[in-house]
Amino acid sequence: MPAPSGGASWGRGLLPAPCCAACRPPRRRGPLRDRRRGQCLAARNGGSWRMAFSEDLSAWDAFLAQWPLERLRTMSLAEYTQAGDKSCFTYWMEGGLDQHGSIWGGSAFKFGIYSRNDTAPKAGDGSRAYDGQYGWYRQFGETAQEAFEAVREEVVRIAEAARRGEFERVDDSRLGPAYRWKIAFHYQDRDAEHLIPCVFQRKPLLHLCGHPQNDNSIPLSMLYRDAARHRQAGESLMAFSRRVWRDWALSTPLRITLTEGAVRNGYLPLDLLNAPFPDSIAGGATDAESGDPVRFRTDSGMEFESDVRVGSGTAGRLRKRLDSYYQSRNVQPGDVIQVEPDDEDGFLITHIPKGAAPPAPRVQEAAPAAAIQETSEHMARPINRILFGPPGTGKTYHTVNEALDLLDPEFKRAHEDDRAALKARFDELAAAQRIRFVTFHQSFSYEDFVEGIRADSEDGELQYRVEPGVFREICEAARSRAVVDADGGIDITGRRIWKISLGDANTESHVFDECMKEGIALLGFGFGADFSGVDSREAILHRIQQANDEVGAGDYAVTALDTFIRKVRTGDLLVVTHGNLAFRAIGEVTGEYFHREHEEGEHYVQARPVRWLRQYRPPRPYGDLMENRFSQRTIYELRPGSVNLERLADLVAPTRRDSGEPEARVLIIDEINRGNVSRIFGELITLIEPSKREGAEEALKVTLPYSKEPFSVPRNVHIIGTMNTADRSLAGLDVALRRRFEFREMMPDTGALAGVAVAGIPVDRMLETMNQRIEVLLGRDFMIGHAYFMGLRDSGELADLARVFRRQVLPLLQEYFFEDWEKIALVLNDHRKASEDRFVRERAAGLEALFGAEVDVPRGGSRWEVNNAAFARADAYRGIIEVASAPA
Repeated sequence: MPAPSGGASWGRGLLPAPCCAACRPPRRRGPLRDRRRGQCLAARNGGSWRMAFSEDLSAWDAFLAQWPLERLRTMSLAEYTQAGDKSCFTYWMEGGLDQHGSIWGGSAFKFGIYSRNDTAPKAGDGSRAYDGQYGWYRQFGETAQEAFEAVREEVVRIAEAARRGEFERVDDSRLGPAYRWKIAFHYQDRDAEHLIPCVFQRKPLLHLCGHPQNDNSIPLSMLYRDAARHRQAGESLMAFSRRVWRDWALSTPLRITLTEGAVRNGYLPLDLLNAPFPDSIAGGATDAESGDPVRFRTDSGMEFESDVRVGSGTAGRLRKRLDSYYQSRNVQPGDVIQVEPDDEDGFLITHIPKGAAPPAPRVQEAAPAAAIQETSEHMARPINRILFGPPGTGKTYHTVNEALDLLDPEFKRAHEDDRAALKARFDELAAAQRIRFVTFHQSFSYEDFVEGIRADSEDGELQYRVEPGVFREICEAARSRAVVDADGGIDITGRRIWKISLGDANTESHVFDECMKEGIALLGFGFGADFSGVDSREAILHRIQQANDEVGAGDYAVTALDTFIRKVRTGDLLVVTHGNLAFRAIGEVTGEYFHREHEEGEHYVQARPVRWLRQYRPPRPYGDLMENRFSQRTIYELRPGSVNLERLADLVAPTRRDSGEPEARVLIIDEINRGNVSRIFGELITLIEPSKREGAEEALKVTLPYSKEPFSVPRNVHIIGTMNTADRSLAGLDVALRRRFEFREMMPDTGALAGVAVAGIPVDRMLETMNQRIEVLLGRDFMIGHAYFMGLRDSGELADLARVFRRQVLPLLQEYFFEDWEKIALVLNDHRKASEDRFVRERAAGLEALFGAEVDVPRGGSRWEVNNAAFARADAYRGIIEVASAPA
């Protein structure tokens, strides 16, 4: 089937010259026209912005009809790439499908192997090889056929993964990013809920998802998954793809610094790799080799059409000379010319004098409010926030809302007025380790927070290990993402759970990779012996001794094999560890033991078939699953008490479907001002700044002092602190901490007590009056919070109010005023009450009887008592607000 003619493609880094003979389009003269309809394709497609994003999917359908996934598995080298053959696979990818995201240009080596148009002898090098017909990368093989078979395997693997929606597997391909994602785009299931756009560069995706343009830390699969969620209801896939590219191009205009020669000759030099033009704009070095002209408009009002004169490669200049424009704007060498898309079908040229600030990005038309989708949780700007205020203002209470705003905002909005539901959801997230809670105190240290050396005993041997603290644990957990997420999940009820190591984490990573790829678990014990049919530990020992008679009955190898072969049952779960402090996969055993064929010297031959339910990269910390660290033993049962069954059930629940993105985490630090912040955070105080987080433009790493490992703080870790200003005011807080956190003041909210009355006494007015006096006598940091009185909303009994005053209010005032009873009395208005209504009363001094007449007692000597009877009198509380009678 011949390839369709297609439309012009465009875009930075996506277009320029064809890379091989099979992909070279004919030279076009003048506007490209659809001969059948007699109209300009650019106009029919809505301008240059739509040229690579055609709504006509007939070419895509034709491609899939000619190249169904099943054909890829058996295609020949000539079918994959053949110079001049417009039905070969590589032509379709570059030329036949360029109206659905273009990968024009660059080297033909992007295909892994390609058919040469120039068959003259050519010497290879360390990475590239040639024969008389093909060129290929040596990493795929030493001969053309060997290289092709490896490339075909990569193409098939990408297409199969895309059809299943397992885009994480595409990240692992050895083919180039643009080519591999072009394949993935066209083989994805078009009936899936979320489809990836046909944009094959990182920067537009980063822009859409709110990341810095230099962020290379996020896998492309993750960016595509997140990008797919930004597609609006009713928006076609091609319109969405076009919007992704257009919004990025508009936000990053092309800027050219002019040389003296360019100004003198009226040239506007361009590099088509970085210009947002359709590829049809490229013409030859002579006027007889013109490209398709595009409309331009200048900031002086001048309008014209021009193509680009390309001398060699991708460098060229506008064929239209801009002498008059340069003169009208007094353009000088060193000035900048900015080129950006102008509406739908042209480009705007703007002059920026040397040293002047460029104009602000053009504002895009906002999407309908209902169609705007929220950025996924791991994309959110990192939050460093401290809730501060006097005691009892609900700081810790509000951390529940703050955490849910970050981790599950939809649930938070849906249950705004249901505190029980919010707390239950908070507890679920805490049980899943997505929320961690810690309280700072005077003895809390860097070793508790980041990492420290701990002594531990295992098998009777004392060992010293570097133990991660709560902050390092939550940061490591926040990086982990599910790269394998089997459909359906499982119910863990009634299943036994086993820890297993699949090769040494540092030296045998290939063992783990092989297990994940082939759906098996491997054990390396047994000296290559076949244990098929064994029915006892003794039979296992006998076969091992046939291979090595030095193995004894008590050796661990016998125990490990007996466990792996006989004790582990079909349906049991395997937790694959990564060292002692992390796990990297969870799987379900699906069959009995078998001996795996192996090459000479391979000792990982003992196998069990496994359906891998989850695989995490990087591994998740053990705290996400375990109550204590893993043991070094290769395989053993994880029993209740060591494994947290609730967390495991959540990780593999049938209803759970991981997005493949790292989950956001929240660390709540209660009483953050009570610890020595400089000592606890250490060098990490800088790393928590949003601008210093992983992936940010100013990202920083440090080497941790104990483990000697590099460390940085992910962007999806949010820190919420609480601070009691009665303990320490903001003025006394560590300056470094103040600069790196935003502060949200939480003062007493008497409005929360509106309508609450006890014995006719308005509780809100009573609290407000006391706080006004405290503010005058001591300061606003020492007010009394409304939370102490919230229980009175459900009970209007005087006894309940008395309990609050006796157990909370009066002790708090004693602490505030260091038992300066005179000021406590002023707060309670006791000096203006009848004696029986005073909470605290000054007793007759009786100083002479105590000390003698000859002793001169220092000024202020007095005795005070708490009047317990007043707590039961309504007038005692009413008198806080107003005077009931003249003081006695």
